[in-house]
Amino acid sequence: MQYTIKRIYLGVVLAAGVCITACNKDFLNTQPRDEAAEDLVFSDPGLTEAFVNDIYNGLSSGGFLETMLASATDETMFTHGYGMKNMVESTISPTDAEYVTSRSTMRWDEMYKRIRACNKLFTKIEDVPFDDFNAKDRLKGETFFLRAYFYHQLVRGYGAVPLINEVYSLGQTDYTVARNTFEECVNFIVNDCDSAAKYLAGKQGITVKGRATEGAALALKSRILLYAASDLHDVPTAKAKSATIAGFAKPELLGYVTGDRRARWQKAKDAARAIIDRNMYAVQSENPASREEAITNIQGMFLKDNTESIFSRYFTNNKDEPGGDFGLYNGANGYHNWAGNTPTQSLVDDYEMSDGTAFDWTNPAHKANPYQNRDPRFYASILYDGANWRKRPADVQAKDPFNQIQTGKYEVSSGSGTVSNPGLDTRSGPIEDWNGSFTGYYIKKFVDTTVDAQFYNQQVPYPFFRYTEILLNCAEACIELGEDAEARGYLNMIRKRAFMPDITESGDALRTRYRKEREIEMVFEEQRFYDVRRWMTAQATIGRPLRGINITGTLKPGSQITVYRYDPVHYNYVYSPITMEAEKRLWLDKMYFMPFQRDEINRNSKLVQNPGY
Repeated sequence: MQYTIKRIYLGVVLAAGVCITACNKDFLNTQPRDEAAEDLVFSDPGLTEAFVNDIYNGLSSGGFLETMLASATDETMFTHGYGMKNMVESTISPTDAEYVTSRSTMRWDEMYKRIRACNKLFTKIEDVPFDDFNAKDRLKGETFFLRAYFYHQLVRGYGAVPLINEVYSLGQTDYTVARNTFEECVNFIVNDCDSAAKYLAGKQGITVKGRATEGAALALKSRILLYAASDLHDVPTAKAKSATIAGFAKPELLGYVTGDRRARWQKAKDAARAIIDRNMYAVQSENPASREEAITNIQGMFLKDNTESIFSRYFTNNKDEPGGDFGLYNGANGYHNWAGNTPTQSLVDDYEMSDGTAFDWTNPAHKANPYQNRDPRFYASILYDGANWRKRPADVQAKDPFNQIQTGKYEVSSGSGTVSNPGLDTRSGPIEDWNGSFTGYYIKKFVDTTVDAQFYNQQVPYPFFRYTEILLNCAEACIELGEDAEARGYLNMIRKRAFMPDITESGDALRTRYRKEREIEMVFEEQRFYDVRRWMTAQATIGRPLRGINITGTLKPGSQITVYRYDPVHYNYVYSPITMEAEKRLWLDKMYFMPFQRDEINRNSKLVQNPGY
């Protein structure tokens, strides 16, 4: 005990000595090298720009995260869990929503952190001594866009949220704040988009890649107004479709309780047309000469900027960011990749045949060869059994010198007859089987084939907004306004680029066809999660059981194959779609909106919880 007391006394003396020395040498007033004081930041234009640059970090890696939002839908399955099962099995709660709170692009804490930074910029920027007036306007415009974007992320995830446009400081008597109405949130976002567009008008040429532009602001406005007009946010419609929403005491937090819904659709159309009529962007490779050219064009357009790019997140090998690991996260295990988000059979089945008809497992020709004669976007987006892919890693080349995806089980000849071996890209294969796909498919879209994802990052941009979304937005608004001919015109522009036949339907049939077109065209771009909610079709889409494929290849009589490759001349193939038990997918209507976490409600007693939680 006496020894302990001496040690404490000695520590106090040493601490006092250090303090005296520090005071004498003025060490306590040293400025940290990795940060700047607020008064310095907003007295230097360069530091002010750096401050805005940091706000952009709230965009994270876009949709190129290890756990993609697609796996909370019927697009993909997440192989490794990480809280995603709670999402697809509808078991998230105010105390258990790990994906929402830590892995998604709608994180409450991260969005409000960046919103506070935006508000700080607005209180200080007028006093920054810019020599170039355009620079000040540009930074203001970018910050208006970013604040609008962060609020739109919150609103489409949670419904109405508290709108904060001031910077709280220490000593205030009350930090609690209620949720605004959904209508007020939409109006706030639209106003910020309009401000961003005003300040950024004509400045496209002086911005650098990855910065907000007038087009980005207009695209965000188009998206939020489309959401505002949709079923989920028209309270009378939502109540009729959901008992959970009908029983909620404060429906104004979820949507519009009054007003002219047709006028909302007209605003959505006008916002999309504002971009179309400017001729700022165009459909990429709009007139391919063949389906093969269409496949090549579509695959290539998702690897770099093109005429459809409006606002993207870029990645460089100078920084090790999650977005550069997209190929590693999602590639086949037979390439030493992680197979994180793997396409479902339901998604694969939703791709049309090349003649525009629906794929059908009851059709003998379709069942015999389900990967033949499909929409070119299927071949540009999905890796399936037998698909040609990049060269195998050195330690795998002898097992597959033909570089084809193997997700089935195949016979090969041996000295004693034949043996049946699992494919290299399965969960029973010889290479990192724990990383194999459960579903039998892998993502191809956004993956750079020239990069060995096992060792290197790719530099493929993530498209937050692209022109095709604007055309789809306008088409949807036109359909709801009864302007079918105009809607078909926009849809067929997109389908022509994909070498697909024109859509000819009208009315309800056109709406159904449009929704399928949007699913296929925007796959893996964080659209499906929100689309099926705002359409209120989640039960029939993402509520479906998880499905995959079983594939067997048996040698035809007389065939002698010792090293497997996809070869219908020597093999008979059987394709069997299966319902999978890895996830027991279930839709409950509470999932239309994400829950506010218990900690947030404890901090803010005015925060009303969403229905069903």
